[in-house]
Amino acid sequence: MNRVFFLAVFIVFICAAGCRKDYPAASNDAPVFYFKGSVSNIPFNLQAGVNNYYMYSSYLQDADHVYNFLGELKPTNCVHCNSRIKFQINNDTVSSALRNTSLTAGYYSFLGVDTILGTPTQFPVNFISSPSSIDSVLSYSWNFGDGATSALDAPIHTYSHPGYYNTCLTINYANNCSSSICNQVKVGVPDAACSVSLISSVISGNNISFSSSQISTTPYTYIIDFGDGIILNGSSSNSFISTHTYVNSGIYKVSLQITGSDGCTSKVFKNVATQGFAGCFTNFDFAVQFPNANLLSLSNVVITWTDNSGVVYYSNTDTQPNDSYFQIISTENYSNNENNQPVKKLHVKFKCSLFQNNGPSLQMANGDAVIAVSYQ
Repeated sequence: MNRVFFLAVFIVFICAAGCRKDYPAASNDAPVFYFKGSVSNIPFNLQAGVNNYYMYSSYLQDADHVYNFLGELKPTNCVHCNSRIKFQINNDTVSSALRNTSLTAGYYSFLGVDTILGTPTQFPVNFISSPSSIDSVLSYSWNFGDGATSALDAPIHTYSHPGYYNTCLTINYANNCSSSICNQVKVGVPDAACSVSLISSVISGNNISFSSSQISTTPYTYIIDFGDGIILNGSSSNSFISTHTYVNSGIYKVSLQITGSDGCTSKVFKNVATQGFAGCFTNFDFAVQFPNANLLSLSNVVITWTDNSGVVYYSNTDTQPNDSYFQIISTENYSNNENNQPVKKLHVKFKCSLFQNNGPSLQMANGDAVIAVSYQ
């Protein structure tokens, strides 16, 4: 594997074949690369440049031509050493000649135990617009929160990574009126299982009834902002039901947030119009479909941990719990490694279970690391 030097003041010595490779001297500067977290409630703080630890970077290409980007924090000259951690992040495409990495900030799925299908990383979502019924629509403009857009009234969009996406719809009408609404779409993240939608109907005049449809653990707490400065909160074991009378006719942006007894939170925004309002409004609904099978494990992640006794645990030999996650916080270019291969520095956060064949599992929590991976 290729050794990445991890303090900005380190000097890399490149020697010809057979020449001794000198390791950089320790520095008092803060380490660039590290792993912090707990493993079964035991805290660990491994730092490159401290206690002879180094960050090694490499990559490999599997039989399906998928590149695997690798970063490992371990003692130098280590073959079978203890207390080390290794990260593998697969490329998101198949390529026979990779020239750059596809690693971007966002959430990534752990590679599952099913090596035939892999863990899904593509999430199709059905969207449907709800324009003002009395106005003629000129155009629809969707922004799905991942850089993709659409001009259809009911598009299907596939997200290529788990995450939270702020999706917005703007509708332009024939009467020179324009209206927008944004809502968060959650796919493949630990709290994607809970959701809420808001239902409204005019009783008469400015008097409007509200109710909810939600997937949540009960009892749940709710906060509804009626958009006119009035906020109502409480708790319920059933659907949220309320009525509200607005002082003035108009269009109001209402929000409803619920938090289940397990802490899972969902929030929805909706434009609500009273009778006799002047103007237009826009809303949309969406439904997350079953994820696409990931036949080649594209963008999947594997974490390997070797404990103090030398026992090796893997994240991909059993099913991960629903609250497991892996998130790349940021990426940036770093100095080439000793083989003059380009390097990416990644700040990652994660939580997962680690498994040993025919043995107990470990829980890795509050994982925070800065790692390095190389590429072609």
